[in-house]
Amino acid sequence: MLENETHRLRAMEPEDVDLLFDIENDSKEWWIGATMNPIGREALRNFASGQHDLWRDLQLRLMVETIEASPETIGSVDLYQLDPRNRRAGVGIIILKEHRGKGHAAQCLELLAHYAFEHVGLHQLWAEIPSTHQASLSVFETAGFTRSGELRDWIRHGDYWVDAICVQCIRPQTLDKK
Repeated sequence: MLENETHRLRAMEPEDVDLLFDIENDSKEWWIGATMNPIGREALRNFASGQHDLWRDLQLRLMVETIEASPETIGSVDLYQLDPRNRRAGVGIIILKEHRGKGHAAQCLELLAHYAFEHVGLHQLWAEIPSTHQASLSVFETAGFTRSGELRDWIRHGDYWVDAICVQCIRPQTLDKK
């Protein structure tokens, strides 16, 4: 199980469709990712109940769940654009608005990095963060990612362009010696 004392990363289940519907159809967040149109419940039901394989699909979505007396699903985290040759993948995370600013995202990124390095055998994780999202940049840095560059006018937000800060988390050398 992918968990620590406070959080669990788990596979999607059909019961996640309503939450996925709300996340994927929040048009205010589309500019950050690749979504450009609404996604229906049926498509999400098929997605959530499908058999997902990171190596076949080159992406994987896991749900973020708190570990407490009454566990609550509070978001999702993705590995995407898996590059099997170079053993790296992009990372995306979304935590529901009412749960942001409480340390959930950094905990989940640390769990995801452990999974990616220990179980999948990746060498590095990366993300492109809008330069206007200082909170997101702080979360990734807290989780062990370091800044590695900046891409000018990389992300379109309405009528203007935003720079992207590139961050990476390289597999710790101590893991390579095992």
